[in-house]
Amino acid sequence: MYKRNRIAAAYRGQRRKNRAAQRLLHQRLHDHETSPGLQNLDAEGEVDNEGVDIAWFEVGNPNADVTVVFIHGYCLSSEAWCDQVEHLRSRSDVRSLLVDVRGHGMSSRVPAADCTIDDAADDVLAVILERLPKDGGRIVVVGHSLGGMIALNLIRRAPQDIFERISGALLISTSMRRFADKGVTRVLQSSIAEAFYSAIDRVPQKFNRLRFAVAQIAAPTIAAVVAGFPKMERLQFHTAMLLDTPLPSFVGYFDELTDHSEFEAQERLQKLQGQVVIGSMDIITPKSQSEAICEKWNNCELKVIDGSGHMVILEEPEQISEALDEIISAAAISNHQDSPA
Repeated sequence: MYKRNRIAAAYRGQRRKNRAAQRLLHQRLHDHETSPGLQNLDAEGEVDNEGVDIAWFEVGNPNADVTVVFIHGYCLSSEAWCDQVEHLRSRSDVRSLLVDVRGHGMSSRVPAADCTIDDAADDVLAVILERLPKDGGRIVVVGHSLGGMIALNLIRRAPQDIFERISGALLISTSMRRFADKGVTRVLQSSIAEAFYSAIDRVPQKFNRLRFAVAQIAAPTIAAVVAGFPKMERLQFHTAMLLDTPLPSFVGYFDELTDHSEFEAQERLQKLQGQVVIGSMDIITPKSQSEAICEKWNNCELKVIDGSGHMVILEEPEQISEALDEIISAAAISNHQDSPA
């Protein structure tokens, strides 16, 4: 009995410690000083996109030959790209431009009805038009999860002069068809899930109060089922971004991912080079989703990262950075070939 009580007390103590660490990480999420997270920014600001303030962040040479535009995933923020930004920091030929799409990170909170992939792509376009001069260099578009579908939408709908500057794309753990077509996300179509999200929409404050308590239970589940995080710090960082996302965004983008597809991006996508990356253990967007993209995109390379889950950008950052380097090199070559002699 004594031994069992000691174990129980130790477990409660660890839970309190984890809860305190989680709260602290959440409080420091956007201070741009704490690691993991974006640090030492060269510039930051907001762009007004039809009354919605869209936050952007830059690291690197503003006159770089290639600008990498990072688009984060569902219930995340630009903070999620911290490893890739640090990897590119020392390169004088590359600038990193990150966007918090509406309802995420430091951008304006909006109603669920305004959380659409079209609107999110327009947010990214507004930042590009503001931050990248017309005579600037090439653009590489990088999107993870929801951000991958936003990237496809941007490629499909961008004005011709912007599209002509896009030299490559890196699509990570994402889909061209409805997210609910394959994998565990098929549960999004269930009547139980619809009832749950409807309840959240009706009484958001009640569910907001529960989020930190739920996080203590959800975090180890995410680690065991959804992802392959090697460190608790990374898991807590991911959870902090989830907790930071307002419930209207949670509900609104949920509806979009259930129904939205981007097959019409195929025509323009065929004109670009790039890669599609997926974790072998991703049950949110399984390998078949990436294979479907490659069927429509002949100029891409499919890379499967063994043992990684849906949050591959945090689980295996080195391999994502390696893929990014390859695409940037191809974009730089394209930029040189297109330059006047």
